[in-house]
Amino acid sequence: MRRKFVLGILVLILAFSTILLGFSNFNGDNRDHNEEIMYSLEPTQPETEPPKPETTEPELTEAEPTETEPTQPEPKPTPEPEPTEPEPTELEPPQVTASIQTNYSIPIANAIKFFEWSQEPEAMLWLDVMYRRFGIEEFADALQRFDQLYWLAEQPSVIRMFRRIADYNNPVRVEDLMRVKSDLDFITLPALYCDRLDLPSNYLTVLEEGVSQGGYRLTHVLLAWIWIQENGCELELPDGFIEDLYHANAALINTDPIVTDLELEAAAFLCLAGQSELIDDSFLEQVIASQDADGGWGSSKRWHTTVLGLLYLLHVEFPSDTYPPVLAPEPA
Repeated sequence: MRRKFVLGILVLILAFSTILLGFSNFNGDNRDHNEEIMYSLEPTQPETEPPKPETTEPELTEAEPTETEPTQPEPKPTPEPEPTEPEPTELEPPQVTASIQTNYSIPIANAIKFFEWSQEPEAMLWLDVMYRRFGIEEFADALQRFDQLYWLAEQPSVIRMFRRIADYNNPVRVEDLMRVKSDLDFITLPALYCDRLDLPSNYLTVLEEGVSQGGYRLTHVLLAWIWIQENGCELELPDGFIEDLYHANAALINTDPIVTDLELEAAAFLCLAGQSELIDDSFLEQVIASQDADGGWGSSKRWHTTVLGLLYLLHVEFPSDTYPPVLAPEPA
């Protein structure tokens, strides 16, 4: 009996344990299933992480300014040279004022200042003469200024022929000479190129008529004679012609307090010819007294009158027995 009772209890225990075991397996299945669901959720989290690249995009945009920041200093060097380029031109006025105070008299300094912004090409050629003859540094670039301005003249081809005043090798063509229309140019241009082109057969007659007619023809005959000598050309002249030429030019200068362009031309050309002693001393006072506040002289073609006035004053202030020639010499 007891054995049957014990066996019955054991059977019950085994049955109960199997029931418990089956229940535990059922919970385990559920747990495993839940775990699979949880694991299946975890892969979805990386799918939600693409916004993270969006958070990195602002970081890239933040890096972009750092790339543009180096570009900001780059324009800074470019503006810096720009101010330095005009500085040489800004330094020129102080040089002019320094020369006014130390090297030249006030009338000469004012006349030099008159041509600071001149746009007259013919004036530039005579400023080059003053640079070579007297060392006027303010006129050192006169020939370059002429080359920039001569095409503005009414007859550029004719004006350019006078460039030989400042450039020995300036080219000339017979066609250019055929375009000459001015009676004054007929007097001076053959002399300017007489070492390259033969003088016209009637040239002596042209000079004699110029002296007899007086006025600007007379002064230009004197200038032509200066150039004939400097070019080493030969021309047979009547006896006494040169002396008469000098004195006739000196006679153009009178004691009238009004200084004219013709008087200044006669005085300037006499100085170029080395005949300044023929000019009355009182003329110097008249020239200085008639100078305008801007440093110039005359009412019409002021550049022309002022070139002549300045040439005359420079010869008076810097006398010499051996001036450099009017015409630019042949390069060495």
